[in-house]
This record gives sequence, structure tokens and C-alpha cells, in this order.
Amino acid sequence: MAEPRVLAIIPARGGSKRLPRKNILPLAGKPLIVWSIEAALQSGVVDDVVVTSDSEEILAAALPYAVKRQCRAAALASDNASSIDVVLDAIDREKAAGTRHDHVILLQPTSPLRNAADIAAAYAQFAAGPGCSLVSVCELDHPLEWCGTITPQGMLTGLDLAPGKRSQDYAPRYRLNGAIYISTVQGLRARRSFFSDPLLAYTMPRSRSFDIDTELDFLVCDALARNPNP
Repeated sequence: MAEPRVLAIIPARGGSKRLPRKNILPLAGKPLIVWSIEAALQSGVVDDVVVTSDSEEILAAALPYAVKRQCRAAALASDNASSIDVVLDAIDREKAAGTRHDHVILLQPTSPLRNAADIAAAYAQFAAGPGCSLVSVCELDHPLEWCGTITPQGMLTGLDLAPGKRSQDYAPRYRLNGAIYISTVQGLRARRSFFSDPLLAYTMPRSRSFDIDTELDFLVCDALARNPNP
């Protein structure tokens, strides 16, 4: 049986309201999107890497690398466009060009601290596991029981505090960190989602789980990228 062919997709819109030109801002000396491109290429588990964007500036940043560049239609670059539509469009365009893929890895460029080793380890776990999807997660900073809601009157409710219980006494909980999503192409088409049952989880440290949305996020990631072992 032939080895599965793996496609890594890096989607990068040109528009960003909170942080303009986010995907090409220089992070520790390299455009933000380049961190994901290099990680994918160095992972050793992907056959092809596709950068899909509506921005010529972003596509130009990918030009020096051995990746495929797809100019995304405007309809797939709007605020209402779903990431699944973007991923399936990239897969379909590869298929139309004569390239078949069995597995797909979605790498958001806003997770620059996710590295090649993370991608390789996550894919190995996916390939060996029983599920047809895997997502990356990290442990919550604090117990979920310490979280609640605030009423219109300013009252904090919903806490589940046990007397004398320390944070380490609670069972660890995990959240999506947005860094890695993996699925079979067949399963993704059928579900239109990276979330299957059973769903595998690849655990990453919080220090590599930052998802850049604001300028503060960017500054934190820039500092960590310059000094990865503080």
C-alpha cells in the first residue's frame, strides 16, 4: 500500500482589523507567515505545502520557499468565509492540478511558536491513532472550576470552589491552541470539520501555544522567539 500523501495548508488573509498586515509583520526578523512555512518544510512529514491568500504581498513573502502559492478568491477572504471552505478550496485546486492528497494539516500562521518537531510529533500521533482527526491543545493556566460568569449586577457566579483545595488538586483541563489541525481528506469532506469522534489531542506547552490576534500577542511572541529558553 502506498504511503499517504500529506498536504499542509497555510491560510493567510491580507486583511486584519486589530493588527494590520499581521501575517507579514517581522517577528524576530522574519515575516510572521514564514515561521509556519519553515516549520512545515522542516517537519519531514508533508509532501506539499500550500500558502493560500488574497494578498500579493503575502504570496510574495512565500516566493523564496519551496511551497505552492494559491491566489484565493475574494469570496474566500471575507470576514464571513469559513476556514473549512478555504481548506477544501486548496485541496480541490491541488486535485484539479493532478496532485492527490490523503491527509491534510492546517497550520494557522498566527501560531508562529509551533515548530517542526510539533508538526512531526502530531502527525505521528495522528497516523498511529484510531481517530481521523487531531487537534493541538495546551493545558489551562488555572482550574476550570475557578471560572465563572458576571451578572448584569456585577456578581460573579458559577464558581465551584472546594474549601482547602489547591490549584494542583484539580484535574488538568485542556483548550484548543489553534496551532495544528490534522484530518483525512475523505473525513474532512464528509464532516466539513476537523472535529471528529474520536478526536485525538496533541499536547503542546503553553510557551508555544500563543495565537496572535493583538499587538500585545505579537510582542510576546516576538520576545519568546528571540529568547526561546528564558
